[in-house]
Amino acid sequence: MQPLEGIVVIELARLLPAPLVGAILADLGAQVIKIEILPKGDSLRGTELFSLLNRGKYSVALPPERLPVVLPQLLAKAHVLITNYRPQTQMEMGLSPESLLSKHPHLVYLNITGFSDGRPGHDLNFLAESGVLDRLRLTPDGAPIVPGFLIGDLLGGSASGLIRLLAALYHQSRTGKGSYVPVAMRDEMLRWSIANAHLYRLFKGKLPPPSMDFLSGAMPSYRVYRTADGRYIAVAAIEEKFWQEFCDFIGRKDLIPYGRAVGEGVPHREIEEVFSKATWVEWKVRLEGTAFCVSPVYTFEEVLQTPWAAEIWEEGFLVFSSSDKLHVPTLGEHNEWVQGRFGVEMGEG
Repeated sequence: MQPLEGIVVIELARLLPAPLVGAILADLGAQVIKIEILPKGDSLRGTELFSLLNRGKYSVALPPERLPVVLPQLLAKAHVLITNYRPQTQMEMGLSPESLLSKHPHLVYLNITGFSDGRPGHDLNFLAESGVLDRLRLTPDGAPIVPGFLIGDLLGGSASGLIRLLAALYHQSRTGKGSYVPVAMRDEMLRWSIANAHLYRLFKGKLPPPSMDFLSGAMPSYRVYRTADGRYIAVAAIEEKFWQEFCDFIGRKDLIPYGRAVGEGVPHREIEEVFSKATWVEWKVRLEGTAFCVSPVYTFEEVLQTPWAAEIWEEGFLVFSSSDKLHVPTLGEHNEWVQGRFGVEMGEG
């Protein structure tokens, strides 16, 4: 039995962060009913991203005039509503938290937005305004990098939303009472900035320059090094014992005192020279069986070929729990099922 079996989730959301929460809940056993508005449905339909975010869900397609009729009937029997609307849109759609919770006091209502003040935004905006992007520099004076990993959407949005939603679901299971769970991705990224907060407190209110702190590549024991064929090895031997083992491994015991030496200098250049003498594959073979926190930097394609990834990458989908919910629904595929299951009239499409 999956942990969320029997939980009914209504999803009225698009883009990435909120639908990903729904996908994870489906993997954990919840029945996730995705409402799409006709004639086109979700704007991502037909893309690979839609498939990744919506496999395992039930698709209900409604003409816009039927939403105010059908949604209340569904919410009366659901445990969770997931949306991602700014306040003005919430009001226009009749989805204000005050209104919904007054009619459905049992409901856990998660709404993921970019900013608490209701402005539009995207991942790069959330990182910029939370202080995260400023720290993502290769040199102190270099431009911030544009990460190819959606940190704000996934951590500030999906992960934060999921944590708060599950806590609210637990409260609902004990008391029968629902709650409104607003998540603003910019705000959540500040909450996740533990490393920045540590530096701020450690240095009495002034952080070291970007790329010059302990965990951004300034120390020889915590950075990436280029191999002979232009690939990279990640060295994270930050503890003294691991650094000593690594230096023994490469035959450079003379570098042991310099593991935490901050700044570009002789230790960095010496280790760069060591790694430059062999290819990535040669280093990968040499590192097999070691345990001092040094790893080859894999490509995504290479990761998918590893044995451990088989439990996560199933039939071209990323799953969060062993799941048979890999079917991507067609638009309105489950109208009849939902109508029978919940006793609501969908209306003509």
